[in-house]
Amino acid sequence: MSETLAPSLEATAVQPEPAIAVTGLSKTYRTGFWLNKVVSPLKDFSLTVARGETFGLLGPNGAGKTTTIKCLLGIVEPTSGRGTLLGKPLGDRSIKQQVGYLPENPYFYDYLTAWEFLHFAGKVFRLSDSLLKERIPQLLELVGLSIDTARKKPMRTYSKGMLQRTGLAQALINDPELVFLDEPMSGLDPMGRYQ
Repeated sequence: MSETLAPSLEATAVQPEPAIAVTGLSKTYRTGFWLNKVVSPLKDFSLTVARGETFGLLGPNGAGKTTTIKCLLGIVEPTSGRGTLLGKPLGDRSIKQQVGYLPENPYFYDYLTAWEFLHFAGKVFRLSDSLLKERIPQLLELVGLSIDTARKKPMRTYSKGMLQRTGLAQALINDPELVFLDEPMSGLDPMGRYQ
């Protein structure tokens, strides 16, 4: 009787789709009064980021970091190239529920409190009131913003660092699988950066 060798678990394990996979991503803008000037902040960019991996884009101002993030999120359509985000083509709306995003210059409804703003952001993701009642205090503690301040003070009275902390909490409100943070340390004091 011949002995059959079972394949090893490693050989049969399916590798998960990467969180981000792009090849040849480029973006060109036309500027000027007559749209006769061409600016290319992103040229032939390729990248693969595994699920669970922390990855940072570093570079000088104007290097294309924000443009890259906007192309990945489907905010800006790339001029050329292709890619996937969480296994779906770039721009696919079905993954929006699984992504958190803090833009470089976020806009806040400054007449709202941070609590109201986070509740609003949670409702955009269709989270229940009971879940938000639990999640908002956890996120405020995580980002180091006082619950009392978040409930009572309108955001127009917040410092830049307090607004940035609110923005970080907003990026995490939906418990995303993938988070994009554009200049997340902007406005934070050294202790806030460390945290």
